Order: sequence, then C-alpha cells, then structure tokens
Amino acid sequence: MFTFYKAETTEDSWNIYFNQDGKTTKLHNDKEGLTALLSGVSYLVGYGNFNYDDKILASILKGINPYKTVEKIKEGKNVRLTINNPITLDVSQELKQVELQEAKLNINSQLADVDFIKELFEKRESYFASKFEIVKEFKLPAASVKKTRANLASEVLEAKPSDDNKRLHITYDERLPKHELPGTVVDFYKGIEKEYKSGIPFKNLEERKLTYKLAGIDHIYGFGGLHAAKENYKGEGEYMQIDIASYYPSLIINNHFIDHMDNFKKIYHQRQQFKLEKNPKEEIYKTLNSSVYGAMKSKWNKLYNPRMANNIVINGQLIITHLICLLENHCEIIQTNTDGIIINYKNGFERNIIKLLELFEKAYDLKFDVDLITKIAQRDVNNYVLQYQDGRYKAKGRFSNYEGGDFERNSLTIIDKALVDYYMSGTKVNKTVIDLWKKGKLEYFQYVAKSGKYDGMAQEVKQDTLLEGNYASEFERLPDVNRIFATKDRYMGSVYKTRDDKETKYSKVPYTSENSLVWNEDIKKLDKRKLDLNWYIKQIESYMF
Repeated sequence: MFTFYKAETTEDSWNIYFNQDGKTTKLHNDKEGLTALLSGVSYLVGYGNFNYDDKILASILKGINPYKTVEKIKEGKNVRLTINNPITLDVSQELKQVELQEAKLNINSQLADVDFIKELFEKRESYFASKFEIVKEFKLPAASVKKTRANLASEVLEAKPSDDNKRLHITYDERLPKHELPGTVVDFYKGIEKEYKSGIPFKNLEERKLTYKLAGIDHIYGFGGLHAAKENYKGEGEYMQIDIASYYPSLIINNHFIDHMDNFKKIYHQRQQFKLEKNPKEEIYKTLNSSVYGAMKSKWNKLYNPRMANNIVINGQLIITHLICLLENHCEIIQTNTDGIIINYKNGFERNIIKLLELFEKAYDLKFDVDLITKIAQRDVNNYVLQYQDGRYKAKGRFSNYEGGDFERNSLTIIDKALVDYYMSGTKVNKTVIDLWKKGKLEYFQYVAKSGKYDGMAQEVKQDTLLEGNYASEFERLPDVNRIFATKDRYMGSVYKTRDDKETKYSKVPYTSENSLVWNEDIKKLDKRKLDLNWYIKQIESYMF
C-alpha cells in the first residue's frame, strides 16, 4: 500500500531510491522505469518531500531539469510543481522542523535514508492513521489525507474563514460573575477592548500582558493560556491536579464561539458518546475537536476566526481565575496552566474541595478530571515533574525526557534523567551519571546540533606551540548536523555555527563544552572513556534548586 522514496539530483543526473515491501530499488536517469514503477503505487511516502522530493519527481515526469528545480527551491522561489497520482504523504508533516539526518542521529539509526523514512512512518503510524480514519469516516476525497489535521477539521466542519473585523470585541460567558473577579484583571481586558475601538491596532494590543498576583503567585494574563507557578518548589504530601476536560471545545459549545456550531456540536457529542462506549473511533473525533482552536488564528485555514479565538482564550483565563478565587481559602495554589491547576491541601479538606468542584461544574457546564499527587518538583510552570498517587510520573520541559529521547529530540537527556532520579527518588546526580556511563547508555550524553539558518558548522582544533600553555588553532568544517559530546581531550575545541561573509563568523553552539567531541558514526563504537563526566554533572547541578 505504501512505497517510500528519496530523491537526489546533480547538474546532469538524478537518482531516486524506493522501498517497496522492504525491497530497495534505485532508478538512475530512467524516466520510463520511473513512470512504470509509479503506475503501481497507491501512496508514495517521503520526508520533507512536499517541498523538495515531490518537486524533483514532478520535474522529471514533466521533462524539466530537476537540478534547476532544486536551485530555484534553494533560492526561495515558488516552485508550483506537484504530484497528483500517486497520492504523496510527508512523514515530516506537523513536526517541528526536524531534519532527516537530525532524526537519524537522535536515535542512532544506521539505515539508508529511504529505509529510515519507512521506520519513521511506522513510528508516526497513529498520526497518519488518524488522518486516514477522518477521511474514511466523513467520506472526504482520498487526496484530503495529504492535509494537516487542522485543515481536515475545517473540511469536515465545512468552515468558511472570517476576517479581522471586530477581533477584539469581547463576548463574555454569561455564567461568569465578573464582579467576583479581581478588578485589575477584568479592567485589563476592558481597557484593551476600549483602545481597540478607539483605533489602536490589534497587533499592538494582543502583545500586551498583565502580571497579577493571584493566590500569592504572579499570574500572566494576555492572549495565550493563563500561566503561573511557585518557582523552585519542592513538596510531598496531599496534592491535587484539577484539569478541565476538553476545556476549549467546551467553551466553544457553551458560548457558540464558532460559526458552524451544528457540525461542531455533532462532532463534540459523538466523541463523548464514543468515549463512554470505549469505542476506538473516539480518537478520531478527539483529534478534530482539539484541532479547531489552534486553526482559528491561522490565515491559511478556513477555520480562521481571530475574534472567536480571542473570546475562547479570555474566557478561559477568567473562568480559571474564578476557580482559583473560590479555592484559595481551602488550599495552596502550586501551579496554574491553560486548562487547570495544581493545589496542595491539608488532610481532611479533600471532601470540601471536591464538593466545590462539583458546584463549579454545574455552574459552568464543565467537567473536571482530578488526579491525586504525592510529590512534585517544579522549577517553573514549564519545567516540572510530579508523581501521581498510583506511582506514575508526569514530566515537562527539562524533566520530560527522563526515559530517553526520541527521533524528534534527544539532546542531553542525562539532565532530565538525573533531575527526575534526584527529585523523585533521592538518587545522587553523580550516581545517575556514572551508572548510565557504565551501562554504555551514551545517547543520554549526546547533544545533536544543526546549522539551521546558518551557512554551516565547524570545530576548533588546537595544537601545541613552543610556549607552554599556549595553543595554535584552526577550524575544521563539519556536516550541517552533528552529534556532540563533552570530552576530556584538551586539543578538541568548541563547536560553532558559521556564517559566510568577507570573514567567516563563528557562533558557539550553546549547551556544549569548550572541549567537544563530534561523533556522527554508530554511537556503539564511541570510546566512552573520552567523555568528560564532570562537565555533565556541572550542567545538571546548574538546573537544581
């Protein structure tokens, strides 16, 4: 059903590699062979191919020099060449600019590119399965599977884009008792609306933020989710995570914050029904529900409706604020995020808190998901780890990859692992570092860096001079993506990103040692004795509180 491919071209030739049912085929300057092969393909899968390989393929089939097409792409020109048959899929779709070679280094893959694309497709199976299921469930055209999930949502909802007119005319949830909220917060949004109506551009106003101390913590209000946290906080005892289930979709339903309400309601309520029945189709409808808000401020999506997006965010923040105002005399607020809070309470207060939550649910027509927590370590709202009553961990930010990274991100996960071990189990940092080193788990120590918007990468290599303690140095060019380790070798200098100018400009890669080892080969062949464990321990300690 799926054929995987990777294209490459030079000035006077091209190669395309295919993986069909595990068998690899290479076509070299063979247009007839290419046409014949594609005639039997249902879905052609690449990586980054929507903007690159597909256009090379289309060029070849149309008799255009593919090398010239690539040159235009590199120059940033708009190349309107597409493949319509077979349908193509891009494994990198909706990933955060993860390059293929970066993904390979992240998980130490030794596969050829085309075979690795197949492996990545399998790792993202649930993502593509959800799109196929949406297309099937709602009888969309087969080619719709190429679209992002947000664009699929707009197609299912038969959406028509709005405009920027009245985007800061705020509609408040009728259930919201504004007189019970902090006046400073309410006035912040009223003031923004007033200035907007007086002619101040929305771009300036939507960048504004208000810092307000609520329940003893600075809360940041604006046009994103509400955020606050007790910084550098550690605790054990009685904690509760209170999240509002399907918060933004619920606000949309309760306040008609969408133009095509009937279609949205059907999807929302069908999802709830499937959830009760434990029907696997629930995931399809959940995907559609959760995609809607994110598309409301995307001008490239038919769901574009910035006024409703602002209404959702503002009401979301104010309702959470009301919840905190009602709870703050019964508990201590530890963290506030977009759709919930974490609290610390005294033994015996749980029943009162649950009763208050039940009343709040009825008042706002919302539902809470409540989980009990026994331990938490929180650097700030974006970096924390907690342990639920059943022993599970939830980790975010610098703590999140404590079990190791994945193909998207796998850099310095030794920090994540050591911090979680220390704060959740009391394990000393140096023990975690040495244990992983002894076991040869060297992927925890790597840092994967790429040139990105720079022109390239290079490393300083030092040499002894006649003067003791002084070194001569030169720069060696590196590939555009590299795996970097801290080393004890004093002759190996820093790694830099370079910008070509009259004189090459060097910018040191952050989070790397002054003495770095670049190792892009199989990590299993790396001599672990070359690593500087003390450097890693110092890095971990810099994150401790």
